[in-house]
Amino acid sequence: MPSLLDRVPRRVARRGFLAAGALAALMALFVLAGILMPGRFEVCRAARIDAPPELVFPLLNDLSAWDRWTPWGEIDSRMEGPATGPGARRTWDDPRMGAGSLEIVASSPPASLRYLVEVEGGAIRFEGSFEVAPEAGGSRVTWTESADLGWNPLLGWTAGNMEESQGEQLEKSLERLRELAERPPSEAR
Repeated sequence: MPSLLDRVPRRVARRGFLAAGALAALMALFVLAGILMPGRFEVCRAARIDAPPELVFPLLNDLSAWDRWTPWGEIDSRMEGPATGPGARRTWDDPRMGAGSLEIVASSPPASLRYLVEVEGGAIRFEGSFEVAPEAGGSRVTWTESADLGWNPLLGWTAGNMEESQGEQLEKSLERLRELAERPPSEAR
């Protein structure tokens, strides 16, 4: 009785093997490129806000206020520690983002703030900072985020895209921060 390979013409089998080999080579190239890509990124965005640093900074220094101007309001999280400043922390266990925390690690009102985001027990760590400088009757807020995602080939590809994707998120959040900080004092902050 002839085997299955005997019934398949050699030309068809050869094409199948070539296609499988080409697919394997492409996958290996994708993984190798991801490993060789830098896993570190830094994204920086700035915005001018028509409000003095003394009005802008409290919105940065209070993690519960972040719900009003960042996507953090969309994530089920809980606050821990002090309400504002160093030690203020929020933690979450979200199916989309994994388990993690965001903590203010340094705060110098009304000029600067640094924070740390850790995901999955510190497997991924983002460092962030805000600089708030007086500028022509208002403020210039500069937001910087950076991380080293390591040698994971998929995270290498992710790091290469962060300037665009994370940059867009920072821009949108800064726009909402501007709207919030520029509201007239009669409106609730």
